[in-house]
Amino acid sequence: MPSIQLKSIIPPQPSTERNFTTHLSYNESTNSIAYPSGKSAFIRSLDPTTPDVIQFTGHGSSNVTVVKFSPNSQYICSGDESGKAIVWSWFKENDVIEFNIKSEFQVLAGRINDISWDFESKRLCIVGEGRDKFGTFISWDSGNSLGEISGHSQKINACHFKQSRPMRAVTVSDDSSVVFYEGPPFKFSSSDRSHHDNGKFIRDVKFSPNEGEFFISVGSDRKIACFNGKTGEFIKLIQDENDPVQGGIFALSWVNTTQFVTASADATVRLWDVNESKVLQKWTSPEPTLNNQQVGVVVAKDNTIISLELDGTLNFFQIGQERLVKKIRGHQKAITSLAVSPLITGSYDGKIMSWSPKTQSFDQHNNLIISIDNSNPDGFSSVSWDDTLKRNGKTLYNFESQPKIAASNKDGILAIVTMDNTLLVLQSDTGSKLNSLQLKEPCSSVTISSKLIAVGYESSKNVEIFNATDLSVSHLLKNTPTNVSSYLSISPNEKFIAVGDVMGKIILYDMETRDVKTSRWAFHTSRITDIDWLTAEEGADDDDDDDEGFVVTGSLDTNIIIYSVKRPMKNIKYLNAHKEGINSIKWDGKDTFVSVGKDSCIKNWKVDFD
Repeated sequence: MPSIQLKSIIPPQPSTERNFTTHLSYNESTNSIAYPSGKSAFIRSLDPTTPDVIQFTGHGSSNVTVVKFSPNSQYICSGDESGKAIVWSWFKENDVIEFNIKSEFQVLAGRINDISWDFESKRLCIVGEGRDKFGTFISWDSGNSLGEISGHSQKINACHFKQSRPMRAVTVSDDSSVVFYEGPPFKFSSSDRSHHDNGKFIRDVKFSPNEGEFFISVGSDRKIACFNGKTGEFIKLIQDENDPVQGGIFALSWVNTTQFVTASADATVRLWDVNESKVLQKWTSPEPTLNNQQVGVVVAKDNTIISLELDGTLNFFQIGQERLVKKIRGHQKAITSLAVSPLITGSYDGKIMSWSPKTQSFDQHNNLIISIDNSNPDGFSSVSWDDTLKRNGKTLYNFESQPKIAASNKDGILAIVTMDNTLLVLQSDTGSKLNSLQLKEPCSSVTISSKLIAVGYESSKNVEIFNATDLSVSHLLKNTPTNVSSYLSISPNEKFIAVGDVMGKIILYDMETRDVKTSRWAFHTSRITDIDWLTAEEGADDDDDDDEGFVVTGSLDTNIIIYSVKRPMKNIKYLNAHKEGINSIKWDGKDTFVSVGKDSCIKNWKVDFD
């Protein structure tokens, strides 16, 4: 039976926000980290031989803010900006990921900032913002209250359970206080408001592993405060006079019972000894900037330290080694443009990633990428809303009006429509202007093939065809589409044009007669965002030389549908392919394609046509 299978995912980087900590979680049994990104929770394997990625989308329209593994590795708890917490698990069956939502609770009236599991994986401490309360202790399965969080007057930034008996918990807040709890049921025991600077934010807190002899709090005042893990009594401030911290501290993680690491705004990760109160080792970016502030940190197995930069980069360090072991880069924002063979992607924030033969990041634009052309093997060209066409970082063309939409053909020729309704034809690798035309009305879509350019109009809804060389010999398609076209795609042999509209319908026209070949491709329910052709010569099971085989289509309805030209009612569906919608989709072989979307994921797919 025909089907579409998800082969692999290149996940986005963790979500970050200036002046906020991103709490990372590590699970040793699966050697994976968990983190929030947009409206999804991600589990990312660190094992290069089994690079599995799990994407959980159960939080609906709310941004996920924190994801934490349970100590027994059976469950994950994730929280979002609406104050909802979900406990879930996952399993793989027939190479398909399935999820079980164990429990779901509306625990706060605002954003959840941190979650902690107790060492028995039975209890949860959940903290953040709210109106009548800033946190809660609950049972993970029933949601029953297991105590009360009190002693804070502002939002709570972090919490942690002592991972042994007697059971203790601690919370830290924007009100510069550290509050200690005994339980269960958990109740206020003591608070400390004198060892972090008044008016500064305390951002993270952790008990030492095993017996929890200590717990340590860190904050924007650059101070590290050490407390007794059983009584909550203040012990000392940890500071190294030979290596003062030059920026606010965002996060900490314990390496063992006496050593811990911190991540700070001075672009530095430091390894500390709690007994000697000194820095044992540190790793600093050679050029500290806002983007490489270290806003999260977690310790993995084999003394591996993983830190998170503000721009989403994950850094891997090894205790005892001075050099950075590796970096993992990627997108944090919605991916808006895609090219394949080699794979290159561009996102809403202007970042471009090249994934082959090695991963490279390019910050050559500062606004949304609308087109990437990699037809020339010497590099790639990109068009952005920052009004430029660039090639390998060099500006080739400055637009007088912001480019609105763009498309390229296999010969590296760009068709671009600007906000002032000008159609420009440019050579992508030189920036040479080949032609231009003032369109008669605003344009909603454009495409270019070897010999033809097609534009779709917003007001009349007509689709007009031009000669690509000199923009002459224009004509309109018959049977004007009912809705405004959102995406156009001409078949490689230029016999057909597929017209996708804002309502999810695709009409296939015969380019010779200019008449409708089929109007039955109507299974999407929202705006068509991309249409790409797979020809019979490339492997589609179509034996009619006059037909082009199949098209793969993506939409804001989150679904992928493959339609057959020869048998218009034949289709293959994959529902909910990308959270919040698909932005681009391209064939990358006779039975494989790549898609990108608003969830910042890059997904590789395989099609079984039989």
